[in-house]
Amino acid sequence: MWRTSSDGESAAVVGVVVPAFGPGPELVKGVEAALAQASLVVVVVDEDPASTGSDLVLDRCAELGAAVVRHDANRGIGAALNTGVEHLRAHLAGLTHVLTLDQDSAIPEHYVDALLDHDRAAEARGVSVGMVAPGEVASIVRIRRPRSGARHAEDVVVGGEPIQSGLLIPLGVLERVGAFDQALFIDGVDTDFYLRARDAGLQCVLASGIELEHRLGQAITGPGDRELPLLVASTFRYYYQWRNLVTLLRRHTSRHPMWAVRAVGRAARHLLIVTVLAPGRGARLREAAAGLRAGLRHEEGRRPDHG
Repeated sequence: MWRTSSDGESAAVVGVVVPAFGPGPELVKGVEAALAQASLVVVVVDEDPASTGSDLVLDRCAELGAAVVRHDANRGIGAALNTGVEHLRAHLAGLTHVLTLDQDSAIPEHYVDALLDHDRAAEARGVSVGMVAPGEVASIVRIRRPRSGARHAEDVVVGGEPIQSGLLIPLGVLERVGAFDQALFIDGVDTDFYLRARDAGLQCVLASGIELEHRLGQAITGPGDRELPLLVASTFRYYYQWRNLVTLLRRHTSRHPMWAVRAVGRAARHLLIVTVLAPGRGARLREAAAGLRAGLRHEEGRRPDHG
């Protein structure tokens, strides 16, 4: 049911979706933090039911009060997000907002309230809110901070493309923009949703001063076992990154040419740097090349030989 704020207005009801694949203990920490700030947390286990390595972690999440929903196979992050949203719709009365989190992210105290405050402030200023993102995402490096755009007021800043983790989305936006694209499987799902929201005239609002800790990939180790400020994804991910980049360019370049230029530059720069600095360069380049070919052939979904 709807909660009521002190001024008599209906307050937000927030549900959290956490896709999980082979999660470790960090998922428990993230679920515990989310449960303290939201009405319901749904962990969607997106892996083969025969996998049992995460059972203790998932059991602990359930003990804390999270709903644990299992897929019958590994269907990808888009499918996991959609399953979680549908579970929230069915089991959380008065749902107004969905917060999406990765399994290795933990929100700080008052995170949800802060994003809701920015949502309300933006709407009050006439901004059509598609999503609210943290102002900063912290790791060993700053990763894909949403590009700052127009400042509508002192407390309202519109940004660019965010990452999926830590994103607060009004339920009405999901109904208007549509579900996350399951055909992308992994990588680019957040980008596609953001660009479709922009096509609908909706903005990404930045919660200035709010930071989310999130690790995206594996750090490169330099001399003396020091971590270098560079993250490398699992080798197989380069297939999906480059395949889906082709797909997204085909879909969105005509309406978002500057995004397309930045996306190609960012992907090429990253691949060049990790090819020079990180071991396993041959395998990564082969995966990227295979992804490019698959994208040009309009292939989608899970790769047939995906392990």
